[in-house]
Amino acid sequence: MPFPLLIFLPFPVLNLGLRLFFHFTQRLPLHIAVVHGELPIVVKLIHLLLMAHRSLDIYNNLRQTPLHLAVITQQSKMVEVLLREGADPCALDRNGQTAMHLCCEYDHQDCLSIVLSCPSLAKCLEIRNYQGLSPLHLAVLRGHKHLARMLIDAGADINAMDIKSGQTPLMHAVESNNADMVHFLIERGCDVNSQSYSGNTALHSACGRGQVDTVRLLLKSGADSSLKNYHNDTPVMVAKNKKVTSPSPNHSHGCSPFSRPHTPHCSTSHSPNTPSALLLPFF
Repeated sequence: MPFPLLIFLPFPVLNLGLRLFFHFTQRLPLHIAVVHGELPIVVKLIHLLLMAHRSLDIYNNLRQTPLHLAVITQQSKMVEVLLREGADPCALDRNGQTAMHLCCEYDHQDCLSIVLSCPSLAKCLEIRNYQGLSPLHLAVLRGHKHLARMLIDAGADINAMDIKSGQTPLMHAVESNNADMVHFLIERGCDVNSQSYSGNTALHSACGRGQVDTVRLLLKSGADSSLKNYHNDTPVMVAKNKKVTSPSPNHSHGCSPFSRPHTPHCSTSHSPNTPSALLLPFF
């Protein structure tokens, strides 16, 4: 068993023992036990920490807490134990990601279900990471409709704007060329006429990308074709000019700002239909 001397320290010297142990091991024993899936050892270490009035939100040199690691390694039972014993679900890693962000980033449905059941759910749902994205934005960007549904059911703002560009989940779905996600968000009642910081709507983005079916769906769902962006362009003008203003290379193709292999919904391919012909039948 790892750390036997620590685990069986007599209580009078427990606090001193923990201080010395954490100092010389860079506060990693709980992280190691979590990564290796050693739940019984994790439970003992948690109890020692709590007896010594220590926080469970210990950061390693990558600024990850044990809870972050439990989510990344997809250990739902470990996540449940850590949260039950007081781990902070809103703690941020080096990318500003909470446990909820990581669930959406790595498609860990069981872990997300547990995180969504914690008492501090409300304040975690709308936390933005350092790319300005909420957990719902990440779920949409990754194409995880089942996770997006869980978040919306839990109260996540379906029209939340990201911090960097003011784009909503619907806009990210359009830019990801994910028609299924677009349809889902519209069914759940998102605002099809919300405008980003540049004044673009989801319809502007769909027109600029030649997404014929998405344009039809947006128009059928009440998208306003007369809205202008801050370049004074309507969606039909964007279509004729074959361009749409995107805030960054990452967002322009709907891909996550964090380095992982592209998913099918991160395709940069456009429809063969020419954008200039796209809107004419609808106006």
